[in-house]
Amino acid sequence: MGLELEKQGREKFSGNTFLAYLQGLDALGLRSVVRAMVPPRVQRMMDHPPAPTAWLDTDELPLIFNAVMKLQGLEGMRKLGYAATQGTTARFLQPLIQLTLSKQGRHPSVLLSQLSSIFRPFFQGIDFHYKQEGPRSGVLQIRSVTPMGAASWAAWEGTLRILYDECGVSTGVVGHSQISEQGRLATLKVRW
Repeated sequence: MGLELEKQGREKFSGNTFLAYLQGLDALGLRSVVRAMVPPRVQRMMDHPPAPTAWLDTDELPLIFNAVMKLQGLEGMRKLGYAATQGTTARFLQPLIQLTLSKQGRHPSVLLSQLSSIFRPFFQGIDFHYKQEGPRSGVLQIRSVTPMGAASWAAWEGTLRILYDECGVSTGVVGHSQISEQGRLATLKVRW
């Protein structure tokens, strides 16, 4: 009973998200090095990924993230987040993003205010709150039901860069996460 309750309160990610990160590792040329650094159960999952529609609440992604962070630091994690999102996930995210932009205007603030809806097919237990501060800036808060480490938050920083690409903005900046609430909340400044 206790384990069941604990699992209900954990962040979940889709099998498609796991596959996207594997392809991100491939794009950065890190897959074999990272595979050698993670435990055997993670290696098995890397070799035989879950179905894209599966929901996972395991720690394989954070273990992969920790390996990347050891190799390339937080900037490496940002690059991985971006590469993963730009690859497989973009194929699924792009229709959601384009639909949102077509209804509300082609502006980063439109996407930033709709992140919970946009990422719902890929993550559970993650919520977004955006507050615009100026015509080209704002503050984004990302809340997770599960504490996350710096590597996971840096992956989100990289992931969010795709929003600027979709709006045709080349000057977009996603600030570094200010982590609070024991790893459950990240606050990021955004501007373009």
